[in-house]
Amino acid sequence: MDIDTIEQSKRFSHIGMHSNTNHTYALQYKEAFNTLYESSKPVDTIALPMMFLMRHYLELILKENIIYFSKFSESKVMLTKIKSEHKLKPLANAFIVHWNLVVKKYMLKTDGREYLKDFNAFIDLIEQFDKNSMSFRYSHDKNNVKHFGWDDTLDVLDTLDIYTIKQSLDKILPFVQYAIDVFDEQIEEDIK
Repeated sequence: MDIDTIEQSKRFSHIGMHSNTNHTYALQYKEAFNTLYESSKPVDTIALPMMFLMRHYLELILKENIIYFSKFSESKVMLTKIKSEHKLKPLANAFIVHWNLVVKKYMLKTDGREYLKDFNAFIDLIEQFDKNSMSFRYSHDKNNVKHFGWDDTLDVLDTLDIYTIKQSLDKILPFVQYAIDVFDEQIEEDIK
């Protein structure tokens, strides 16, 4: 094989095979965020796409969790608005409602308490920058008001930067990304 053929084969995507669910989409957004995070590019040249990818990962993974756990929680919280809701705070709150109902109903050994404080703090943090899912996508809002001022940074109280965002995301990943697996595993154990 020549170099061009090898390069072309690396760039060929079986997009249909890898787009079955929003869960798959979410994982790809997270992977793209991680790829940019590991990049040697100056962060100011990729910060907005990075933050959009991370934020959209959260939106999709929360929606997937809500839809999945609603089957077991017997709650309809957020289900009628799930396709039109893009704000993280309402999605996070709905996920927690469904999760807590499932934990109680199925008496799960793992209740996620160790993640809830970090999870809520992380959602609040992202909401400061991107409450309506637009700040990392467009320079101005619908009223033509600029989302970020000239000297704005992703640095709140000298403690937040993309490094901190990545560390915070990694802390909550077991909760948001693996809640379904934890639930399935514990329910399966109880059946045996």
